Amino acid sequence: MSDSSIKIEPNIWQRVPGTHSVEIFPIIPKTNCISSNCFIFSAQDALVVVDPGANREQTRQISQVLTDALALARRPILVFLTHCHQDHSQEAGDLELPTGIEIKRFAHQAGVEAMKNRDPNLTVAYLYLGNPGICAAPFEGILFRSNPESEPSGFELKDGRRIELHTEPIAMPDGATLQRQWLALGDGNRLEIYHTPGHSPCSISLRVGSFLILGDLPFAANPGVCGLNGWNHADLLKSLRNVNWLLETPEIAVCCPGHGYCISAQSMREKLRMMEAEASNLTDVPLLDAERISALKIYVDELLEEMTALLTIFSGRLYTISYYLSLLEEESAAGRILATLDIDRIDGILSDFRRIAEAFNTSAIPEWTVVLKGVQVARSLRLILSADQVQQLLDFHLVDRAQRRLLDFLSVVHGLQFLRTEQPRAANEVVTELLKRAKKAQSAQANDLMEAVDDDQAFLQALTRRLEAHSPLRNIDFEFTPAPQETNANIGAERLDDILTNLLEGMAGLGAKQISVTTSVASGQVEIRLSSREQMDAAAFGKRRLDLYNRTLGWLGGSLECNQNNRGAEFVMRLPALQSI
Repeated sequence: MSDSSIKIEPNIWQRVPGTHSVEIFPIIPKTNCISSNCFIFSAQDALVVVDPGANREQTRQISQVLTDALALARRPILVFLTHCHQDHSQEAGDLELPTGIEIKRFAHQAGVEAMKNRDPNLTVAYLYLGNPGICAAPFEGILFRSNPESEPSGFELKDGRRIELHTEPIAMPDGATLQRQWLALGDGNRLEIYHTPGHSPCSISLRVGSFLILGDLPFAANPGVCGLNGWNHADLLKSLRNVNWLLETPEIAVCCPGHGYCISAQSMREKLRMMEAEASNLTDVPLLDAERISALKIYVDELLEEMTALLTIFSGRLYTISYYLSLLEEESAAGRILATLDIDRIDGILSDFRRIAEAFNTSAIPEWTVVLKGVQVARSLRLILSADQVQQLLDFHLVDRAQRRLLDFLSVVHGLQFLRTEQPRAANEVVTELLKRAKKAQSAQANDLMEAVDDDQAFLQALTRRLEAHSPLRNIDFEFTPAPQETNANIGAERLDDILTNLLEGMAGLGAKQISVTTSVASGQVEIRLSSREQMDAAAFGKRRLDLYNRTLGWLGGSLECNQNNRGAEFVMRLPALQSI
């Protein structure tokens, strides 16, 4: 059976290809980090529940599905955890079953010990508000014991049958070993279990017929996930290679992750190959503990305010585009460009981003949840902004500023030291080019759009020129006094351009008509001073935005100072000077 012919529908029983009689009932909630997917298998000798999750409503659904299946044939319930994280394990002991039904729970030894010891770190219970209870249910099936010789390989059921846990490691082509265990499900079917650590030391993957359940392995390199307690770079790379080898076998057709929808084995192979390439650079990821998550929330709060300012400019330009397009004929090039832009989708993502900013101050949801939602929206927005038409119409300098801020967010959540890899440049050169760009805006002819309507590229260029004429800096009178010395500073040229542009646009938005820019070098520091004689309320610029710039400069050993007196307002940037570049 080909991958494309297998459709996994949530909330209904369906046959598992590659088995004689096993059926699966997938419970796939809207993707979130509060509660995982749950997969229920109905086999001749047992009902198997993988990852009950952490949601009482979902637990009630699982209990009802099991109760209905037991009415057809009474069997023991076997509960498996792909790992002990709270969103997968919390409800493992709270299933409501008919009287007399036997239930056995299975998890990797490290996970069983973490839950037994009420470990808030390995279970990541510290991420969730209200101190949720860690699962206290007994786990009779301890997988991949560190000393298997001293432990029984199975256990007796009340009906006299025995569940035997077989251990059969797989010798991999590269000389490594993939730890495997399995148990019989009846009628010639079996459940195979593989140890796939990296996301957590207790992570396992399970295979029934053509289905492979991977838990959170497909997300283990994602920002906001890598670095969680128990995350291990070397183990992750090994598990990715092992699972990729498993997916080469034609017996596996569908992969079921712990969150989100099931996908074909081929699609998962492509995802895991990309993930391995991404994970290869994550060698020094810091621990994503509660303290770091709180710091990330503060940083993201600042970032979102900065992005809101940039996105307001985007929105204004999109409305301008809509206005000019409305003046043109329905079948003109404008219609084709408008379809390419998909303004409604862009506006929807921007609105979603703003809702996240509001959630920081009004929502009681866990900080980690908000950070992960920020990751999701940042990635979507980066994808939208990377489209060629968007970059051309919205001014690539403006789009690049937004892209760098979004990438900053993803890098910081990942724990990457992104600022240290950027190429510095003389501050005088950066300021000169910025001011030249500020005055470059061209005035479009009144009829240039209509004249270009029959040529998509010409129309695009004309519309871009019209939009550039709306630069916030177009009417500012600049005075630049450069330092006579070398002004090479410890900051990437693009990063310096971003911060300076944002500050200048902010000053313009607060009413500045004349702005002086001065650079100087003293005591091993490059200083850039932005000042205006007009009275401005610097506080209206936004404390979080200024904190963001100061934080970014601080990572490089610099600072941002905001001064206001009766002569006006000024911003002073200070950075360590470099001897050469």
